Amino acid sequence: MRAWPIHLHVGSIERSSALLVGGCNVVYGLSSHEKSNVGFGEVGSQSWIAQNRVLLFDPDGIDMPVDDRDMHVLQTRQQAPIDTRIAFQGLGVNSMQQNAGVFVGDAQITGWDQHQKSNKASGDIGGDHNVEIAGLHVNYDADGMDGVFLDSDHKAGTFVRQG
Repeated sequence: MRAWPIHLHVGSIERSSALLVGGCNVVYGLSSHEKSNVGFGEVGSQSWIAQNRVLLFDPDGIDMPVDDRDMHVLQTRQQAPIDTRIAFQGLGVNSMQQNAGVFVGDAQITGWDQHQKSNKASGDIGGDHNVEIAGLHVNYDADGMDGVFLDSDHKAGTFVRQG
């Protein structure tokens, strides 16, 4: 097996994201479900936060019900081997958001789901040397049912198997 000359740098990858490098990448039925409440988000390096008040109130009766009854149908078929050659000096990914992908090589993907409900009283503060003084952050999310996801779908894929 020949080693590929790839220098890979990834800064950050968010939920339900993928970075696949290979001759034949197969993703079948990837699902991700998330509910998050964050009072205070992320803060960049060397930032200064002082005398802040953060209130996140989320009194849901039902919190993020997910009905993800997918029907996955996988069919494979044989194919003669293909010589996949990948040659480049580098791949840089600074930031991948939710449900993002970087695929190098033959990619066969089906059934990729991502559902998310997020509450942040204070969002992320990016960069360096930020100053926040005496901030008031309020997130009042008083609903009876929060983030309902009904995702019952039919996912079919035909994957080629080499060799």
